[in-house]
Amino acid sequence: MSQNFTNARTQLVLNQPFFGTLCLRLKPVERDDMDTGATDGVHLFYNPKWFDKLQPLERIGFLAHEVMHVVLMHIFRREERQPQKWNVACDYAENYLLKQANFILPKGALLDEQYNDMNAEEIYNLLPEPEGGWESLAADFGNCGAVLDHPGTDDGSIGKAKAELTVAINQAAESARKAGKLPGSLESILDEIKEPKVCWKQVLARFLRSNNTDDFSWQKPNRRFIGQGLYLPSMYNPSIDEIAVVSDTSGSRTDEELNQDLAEISSIILDANPTKVHFLEVDTEVQNYTEYTRESLPLKTTMTGRGGTCFSPGIEYINENYPNVSALVYLTDLESNDFGDRPSYPVLWITTHEGEAPYGEIIKI
Repeated sequence: MSQNFTNARTQLVLNQPFFGTLCLRLKPVERDDMDTGATDGVHLFYNPKWFDKLQPLERIGFLAHEVMHVVLMHIFRREERQPQKWNVACDYAENYLLKQANFILPKGALLDEQYNDMNAEEIYNLLPEPEGGWESLAADFGNCGAVLDHPGTDDGSIGKAKAELTVAINQAAESARKAGKLPGSLESILDEIKEPKVCWKQVLARFLRSNNTDDFSWQKPNRRFIGQGLYLPSMYNPSIDEIAVVSDTSGSRTDEELNQDLAEISSIILDANPTKVHFLEVDTEVQNYTEYTRESLPLKTTMTGRGGTCFSPGIEYINENYPNVSALVYLTDLESNDFGDRPSYPVLWITTHEGEAPYGEIIKI
């Protein structure tokens, strides 16, 4: 470990104890094969030649940047996303927070106001494709230090690692708060870590992926083998098949909730790219039906209904009219006992209230 690294970490501990305490949990590892540095939540990798060329405040900013990847749990959240694109999204998600906390980041740090207050998943879906594709970019395009998957991703120990990290983050925050050195820009984020909320969009993405079909396509050959004169198919997933989305338009749901339903449906269309979304407005009966695709965006509709709540009419309507539906997302407060018979396709209930359902998966938001 270089003297410059030791000095930077010491300054971080003294001046920003929240970041410094968490930085001490990361094992420093010098890596000449990396352009900059990276963290996987256990190690803090860095190229000593690159690090020594940074200005003293930039070195501290690099350490804080890597710690922030850990605080925001980026090390656990990539899933099947493209690594370079995920790193760029994570950088945009955290760099404004670091800037607000008065850190000086290395030159080339990714900052863009349009991504302010967005999480990495949201930013990932909005990033434009660079010329040459994401794979053509350096591992750390933002020049502040990359984010890697936590080692527990491979051995299934993520749950324990998350729990231990959450405790460490809360302890570090409390100590810094008592010392009067916790950046105000982090308060809301740390409150959410203290009382974690279900990120239902991540669950929804997993739900839709698990009910999607991948296949090999000869129309999209595997580029890795073309240079060897081998024309082989690649795994291809053009889109999710038809899905149904039902909005519970009963009187027990607020206008704000119904308006939010449209935003969530738009997100489903953008993120999952289904061939069709069969959208139903249902209270005690089917009040309205609309078919959506990406070409339908932005979505505009006037919700109709406002009566009681029954789930079976909408499900029966789907069963009778749309045999190719592969999954159902039902936006509701679950204030009904009329679920009808379990359909053949999987059901995801997204609810704002406590409740139970005789089948399907429930996410409370």
